[in-house]
Amino acid sequence: MTTIQTLVFGLVSGAYLTVATLGFALVSRTEKFLNIAHAELILIGAFVTYWLSVRVGWPVAVAGAVAVVTMALLSLLVGRIVYWPIRRAGHVVLLITSVGVVYVLHGFLETAVEPGVYTLRAREATLIQIGDIRLGTFDGLIIALAIVSVAVLHLLLTRTDVGLRLRARASDEGLAAGRGVDVSRVSTHVWLIAGALAGLAGLLLSLRGAITTEISFDQILLILSVAILAGFGSLYGVVAAALLLGMAMELSTLVIPAGYRTAIAFALVILVLIFRPEGISGAAVRRRAA
Repeated sequence: MTTIQTLVFGLVSGAYLTVATLGFALVSRTEKFLNIAHAELILIGAFVTYWLSVRVGWPVAVAGAVAVVTMALLSLLVGRIVYWPIRRAGHVVLLITSVGVVYVLHGFLETAVEPGVYTLRAREATLIQIGDIRLGTFDGLIIALAIVSVAVLHLLLTRTDVGLRLRARASDEGLAAGRGVDVSRVSTHVWLIAGALAGLAGLLLSLRGAITTEISFDQILLILSVAILAGFGSLYGVVAAALLLGMAMELSTLVIPAGYRTAIAFALVILVLIFRPEGISGAAVRRRAA
């Protein structure tokens, strides 16, 4: 495999990690805790896409859209029933609670899905072929959907009243409430958006290759790596961190076994944080908050 082709794979991995991390980062900035269950929502979204596409026979686009809506509603249900009543207990309690949510969701998933390896029925065709460089249709779709999701989220956060209230709550919940912001309603929007992004990431995960019921732990490790590398900062900090991590992991396969890709991700995070403890965008976000 050529280096350029590996970079193409890195771009695809970075695009997936971008979408997978955006919802997680949104919750961490507004709800003030690390929602470890986010990766489980992604995996459930991937299986919803698979089941509707392969077992029911719906087009992948329709199956993916249903997965996005389903995960948005499931995320809102969990957020309002589980997290909202204990939101004042502190981020540590919320973090531990999210681990419990992981076990509950994973239990339901393993009850519904038999152990095994699952892939979408259709094999992707070549979208672009330049010499030894090949971009498949699924790869192109992953990149395109990541670009669209980043653009839509950017417009939502910067050009709408919902985005203004969301950013106000993320900066200072007490001050936002004092200015008339309905904190409960903002929380509803946060969980819906984060869940929709998890569902979209599930679609992308199913397009990337085989899925099993046991991969959510690997996904949350990668998502945490991207979030830490970005410094839990801006939207574009997450994009930059995801692309950097995706490229690094894929390039590492040229010299070491692919099974060490996750270890490379953590090694890169440690290396970057040694020289920039606040991550890629953490300092910039703190200056804006000040």
